[in-house]
Amino acid sequence: MTEAAGKPPALRVADLIVAEGPEGAERILIAGLTVSVAAGEIVAVHTDDQASAVALVQVMDGRRRAQYGAMAVGVGGRPRRVAPARPTGMTVVRAGQALPATGPRPVVVVDATRPATGPQGPVAAEPARTAAREGSGVLLVTTDADTAATADRVIHLNRPPTPPVRTEPAQDQARFSVAALTAASVDSLTSAGVGADRAALVARVLVDADARGHFSHGVGLLPMYLDRLERGGIDPAAEPVWISQSDPVAVLDARGGFGQVAAELAAEHCARRAEATGLATVAVRGNNHIGMLAAYRDHFVRHDVVGLVFNISGPSVAAPGAGRPTLGNDAVCMVVPRGERRPLVVDFATGTVASGKVRHAAHRGEPVPATWLVDRQGRPTTDPEELDRGGAVPVFGGHKGLGVAVITEVLAGILAGGTVSPLVHKQRAEPERPMECSQLFLALSPAAFGDPPMEELLTVLSSAVTAGYPQGAPRVHLPEQQEELAEAAALETGISVPLSVVERLGWTADRTPAVSGGTR
Repeated sequence: MTEAAGKPPALRVADLIVAEGPEGAERILIAGLTVSVAAGEIVAVHTDDQASAVALVQVMDGRRRAQYGAMAVGVGGRPRRVAPARPTGMTVVRAGQALPATGPRPVVVVDATRPATGPQGPVAAEPARTAAREGSGVLLVTTDADTAATADRVIHLNRPPTPPVRTEPAQDQARFSVAALTAASVDSLTSAGVGADRAALVARVLVDADARGHFSHGVGLLPMYLDRLERGGIDPAAEPVWISQSDPVAVLDARGGFGQVAAELAAEHCARRAEATGLATVAVRGNNHIGMLAAYRDHFVRHDVVGLVFNISGPSVAAPGAGRPTLGNDAVCMVVPRGERRPLVVDFATGTVASGKVRHAAHRGEPVPATWLVDRQGRPTTDPEELDRGGAVPVFGGHKGLGVAVITEVLAGILAGGTVSPLVHKQRAEPERPMECSQLFLALSPAAFGDPPMEELLTVLSSAVTAGYPQGAPRVHLPEQQEELAEAAALETGISVPLSVVERLGWTADRTPAVSGGTR
């Protein structure tokens, strides 16, 4: 969002974070709000959460301290850390009340956190219109959609913006069709000495992530893979070896090869044996990065079994309240077949965000939300470069998220690999060494449980989630929906790759004719 055209900002708020509850188990009320309000402009901050709206008003009124963030009031004002005191030049008034008869007011905050007496909308927000006519910048804080609609601009508090689907590549990106991007990736891998079949597998997994909108696990990793190939961290010819294959538990040694090779073998064996016996587990040890866990979903779908995949990685995540990265940004994935429909896929990292998403922002020279990253002192930061300077991604969900991480460490680390994430070699920091990470693949056949009505009950579940939105569910409100939209866009308009990645790989228009055009 930008200020009203041609008008300087009367209010600037940067990276405002407000939480409540004991340290390490906080509830985030405001997750990195950044907003500018021009003189004479009304900007509504709308949220369905009453507590978050009240917290924002209290911070603006000087009645509450923010955990992090800065604010500047008045044209040319210098942002200062938000303190428990109302800034000079700011007036806070309840919706439906008259403005106090005072002097100039650079900024007016209108508190519409509870329904005002009488009709909503323009009447409730009348102090905002009055203040804007007098030249004040107005921040209208509301839980009512009609009231928010009276503003010049609306910001939805704590709701991540839906990324725009570009039909033309940005100036700092090149556009590839799915087929062209796969072909270019295969070419780069085979040129580095990787066998054709393995190159095709690795390329498929990387491009699948890009097509699903998870650029953190896409071809942006290819330069690092090639560096690790050259320096010995990945053995391109390594053949995974079965240590044991007895049901229901099999153990596979990846032997430091491409992670995708062992993962593909494990997923296929696990799904096939579960279809036959009801339950199967494959532990993979001595492995490298396997890419997006959902990339192996087709095996579970083909054999009509529910799949679970757990993965541990090198330290990049900080425990609640900590600043140093001591835990892996581990990952968990569930795949549930749904007959002729797309499978339900739940795939997430135990950090607030996948580390690769931070690096993808660095590739593009873009800041990240303050909730994604802390620097070496444990302070929230928007600079993605801090991740490789010793910063960390916070674990999601406080101590509950830490609990999910510990569960993953026990299953995929201790049981599957005889290791834990603090012992895993970081693939960027130690390119000459195999990561020695591990995964656990688990599959369960619904037939072994009496064939419960999976599709019917999943429909009941999704309908219940949808019904929880009184004003209608947003376009993305369930797992797999964002990926479905991204895949449709990728097939229609292609996939964007940062030019910094394209240049590092040496891809040119002559070498890759389908760059910047075409679809599959």
